[in-house]
Amino acid sequence: MTPIRLFSSRAVCLRQNAIDLRGFCSSASAFSHIGSAPVFIPDTVKLMLDVHNRDDDRDMTPLIVTGPKGKLQVNVPSFARLDLVDNGKKLEVKVADSQVKIQRQMWGTLRSLINNQVTGVSEGHVVILQFVGTGYRAELLPSGRQVSVKVGQTGTTLFDIPEGVTALNPQPTRLVLEGIDKQIVKQFAANIRALRPPEPYKGKGIFVNNETIKMKDKKVK
Repeated sequence: MTPIRLFSSRAVCLRQNAIDLRGFCSSASAFSHIGSAPVFIPDTVKLMLDVHNRDDDRDMTPLIVTGPKGKLQVNVPSFARLDLVDNGKKLEVKVADSQVKIQRQMWGTLRSLINNQVTGVSEGHVVILQFVGTGYRAELLPSGRQVSVKVGQTGTTLFDIPEGVTALNPQPTRLVLEGIDKQIVKQFAANIRALRPPEPYKGKGIFVNNETIKMKDKKVK
């Protein structure tokens, strides 16, 4: 593995031989405000570019993000350039040619993925599920790896907790999910929410974090 802190301003700047997909549009290319924002790196987080496990078929290089809560990986395309500035406290994400459509599209996405992984290994990601409705509840089974959910049905639905995700059940109507991988945590929460999404007439359902819905008047025959 090669420490990313050794990168110079010209490192990891491999141009991609791609076709300009802008077509005949004469308007100026949009600048990625998300991509241009730096990623703040805590002192407890280390970044390593694993050039030995580079995927030549996909033209990707793994970026290993390590922190007190664990280790995650982000695949970095060859057209990306990563620069550590401000004594390693900030990571700037750039692309080789912002005029190429695919690079411009991936710019902000790559920055967001890296930022999510840095937050995950340093602080973790938390999702809170609220069960609103008569008899709506969740129960964490004694094994600690399954959640039983009941939402107005005759029976209960069991969900296996994914690897790397922990669940807390402080109240029957409240379920707290935590993990370092934001995608896994959010997807598991979405799977539970899909069992009974919030409905706008009685306000019942499974709400994620501070989710709100606009109530509608009841249908009158």
